[in-house]
Amino acid sequence: MPLDATPAIAHALPARILAPGGGTSMAPPPSLPVARPRLPEAAAILPYLREIDAHGWYANQGQLWSRLRARLAAHWGLDAGCVALTANATLALALALRAFDVPPGRKCLMPAWTFVATAGAAREAGLVPHFADVHPATWALDPDAVEARGDLGEIGAILVVAPFGRPVDTAQWDALSVRTGIPVVIDAAAAFDALRAGGPMEVGTTPVVVSLHATKAFGIGEGGAVLSRDPTWLERLRRLSQFGFLGSREAVLAGTNAKLSEYAAAVGLASLDAWPDTRRGWERVTRLYADALAGDTRLMPSPGFGEDWVSATFSVLWPGDPTSGIAALSRQGVTTLRWWGDGCHRHPAYANCPRDPLPVTDTIAPRAIGLPFWREMTASQVERVCGAAWRSAEAATACIAGPMARSVPMDPPALA
Repeated sequence: MPLDATPAIAHALPARILAPGGGTSMAPPPSLPVARPRLPEAAAILPYLREIDAHGWYANQGQLWSRLRARLAAHWGLDAGCVALTANATLALALALRAFDVPPGRKCLMPAWTFVATAGAAREAGLVPHFADVHPATWALDPDAVEARGDLGEIGAILVVAPFGRPVDTAQWDALSVRTGIPVVIDAAAAFDALRAGGPMEVGTTPVVVSLHATKAFGIGEGGAVLSRDPTWLERLRRLSQFGFLGSREAVLAGTNAKLSEYAAAVGLASLDAWPDTRRGWERVTRLYADALAGDTRLMPSPGFGEDWVSATFSVLWPGDPTSGIAALSRQGVTTLRWWGDGCHRHPAYANCPRDPLPVTDTIAPRAIGLPFWREMTASQVERVCGAAWRSAEAATACIAGPMARSVPMDPPALA
């Protein structure tokens, strides 16, 4: 069945099923998943696999790997030498921190509002995650607030996150790194499109890490890329990703194996062939949601949604406690996902890490709900999701406003 074969539920009459005692009841609508990752079909990958068979080169920077790197670099407006490919983006983040030779045990400042891979990468690099709050208008670290900190002498590195693919101002972080002497790495896992040549996020001197996971707007299954205009630093990262080797069998660094195989490169090349159509699909469903929710004060999309970039997730800020809303959406066949949970600092593995006061994160995190979002969604499916969300949000709003309700602000001052 094709991915867009789900019936147009918003305008269809619900089916009836036999109920106990011989009566009828309404059948639950087919569920809409929160995501439907889609990589190139086998026929599109096959020509590249045949090249692998012909060359007999399966790993260690083969011809397909080299072409993928060159084509990705062109997509980002870079020379091929400014891109390193890795087995996944979490390894890429850890290696990027290690490439700066930050002494183990130092603090790595990062937003609490992020996926756990950010903190996991810092731990993998021997650093201690230190969670800071985000700006309410961007859901990202504020460079001015970071530079004004009184504890910069304790910070060994800074991991900046581009939340859900939203661009960050790389020039500001470049300048901060120069002034403070603290290395900065940008976790731009979902920002494949924002980083495109001529796009809203430009690669500066600060290294940028992009995920090529299947759940991203551009995916190859598993993979990562590191973008940097510093050839000396990037050579060190490449050595670290290849056992410490580079052009010889002598390990000059204590590295690991983070190489991308020729088979992953084959999927990547097929994905790049399809990228123009893929991007149009993401752009279309983004516009459907942006238009449907324009001016709506009940459901606030994540910052920057609908601007000049695409990503593969769509989150809204729920009015108040979303628990009942999630349950109501589920009853209407709308699947949801809290992509980053209650924040990285709430996970048991990182609960004991040092942290600042986190009022904005602790307000955003419980209320951010991921709604169904994939590039083949039909207009009627988007209408169905929005209708279910509106009905559920209105019920939540009525509960909050009721005379017996607890005091739960719809728009806390930090988010107004």
